[in-house]
Amino acid sequence: MSTNQKLLSAVRTVGILKPKFNPVAKGFDSPRLEVNGTGFWIDNGSFITCAHVVENLLNQPIEITGILVVGGNLKPYRKATVSVLDYKHDLAILNIEPNDDDDVKLLEHEVLEGLEICSEHLDVGEKIAYAGFPFGTQLLNEKHSPSYAEGVIGNDVNDEGAGFKTIQISGPIVGGYSGAPIVMRKNFQKVVGVVSHSPSLEVGPASIFRSIHWKHINELTELDKS
Repeated sequence: MSTNQKLLSAVRTVGILKPKFNPVAKGFDSPRLEVNGTGFWIDNGSFITCAHVVENLLNQPIEITGILVVGGNLKPYRKATVSVLDYKHDLAILNIEPNDDDDVKLLEHEVLEGLEICSEHLDVGEKIAYAGFPFGTQLLNEKHSPSYAEGVIGNDVNDEGAGFKTIQISGPIVGGYSGAPIVMRKNFQKVVGVVSHSPSLEVGPASIFRSIHWKHINELTELDKS
């Protein structure tokens, strides 16, 4: 596997399958996919997304919210549950369930294509890339493949207080990228951050945003594995 394919292969849609009642037929149509955001595999077996992508599904009946699923990118959609939530850093780990016995090996193979968490200092001007599912289902093709984007680290790592580190990124960003992995372009396997929020309305159309720092991803996965 070469270049940016390492990034693209690790990314999945995070959404819900929600049945819709058909009053004419007096029954339910086939479940409809609603894409809430993006998630990705890392090589220790954890599946990462943002807390705000899944928090609205908690403590709500399935009849109202629908079923949380992860898939796309030429992979089957599978039921998911929330394993760990970190509201402070807007991160979540999901547990992905195989569809059947035949799907167990396929799922194990997908995990092997997971990304590595970075463990080094980041320099201003470092070229980065990210991939996700902007605009939900609007841009989904038949393969449900992710959209790719590039940018640079635009400023020093920022500590916003209470131990919350972020990285300023200069690059195009829209809704739906939430939960997308940000990787180094010199090594597409290394995750340096996670897309969390789009720029505030005050900054206008500027393509600048802050991502969650890789240290918080590492802390969360270590907690999950302990």
